[in-house]
Amino acid sequence: MRTAWPMTAFLAMAAPALARSEPAHPDPTITLPSGIHWSGKPGSTQTVTLMGDQKKPGAFVSLENYVSGIISKPHYHLKSRTFIVLKGHWDFGSGAKYDTASMKALPEGTAVTVPAGSIFYDGCKEAPCLVEIVGEGEDPEFMVDESGKTIPAPKGN
Repeated sequence: MRTAWPMTAFLAMAAPALARSEPAHPDPTITLPSGIHWSGKPGSTQTVTLMGDQKKPGAFVSLENYVSGIISKPHYHLKSRTFIVLKGHWDFGSGAKYDTASMKALPEGTAVTVPAGSIFYDGCKEAPCLVEIVGEGEDPEFMVDESGKTIPAPKGN
């Protein structure tokens, strides 16, 4: 009888785990190229979010289709991001000093993970350039000066 008590207690604690319901099994989302709706002004960089929302908590996946000559200024994010070059080459620089001549032209297939807080600038000196971005939402961009100090956002942003 004494050995039955520990087994009964164990089963009582384990019962909720054993009784879990089957998880949902949703269908995959398939989007053909004709179903991808890019945003952005004609003649400028086009973007599309394939999963999640960059403005809300949780993971997101987006694509950036750059035009020639678009290079961001040095900035950082509070969460890490991974970039994958899908087409062409992507120009990437790191550090607070804005020096487009020192940017690396990263070829198709390159993956870059930028840790949280790392200062970088990126873009496309010469199109085509298609980059996938994987990150966590609610992660605004913070611009920095040449010493690496955060530049206060303009009022009203």
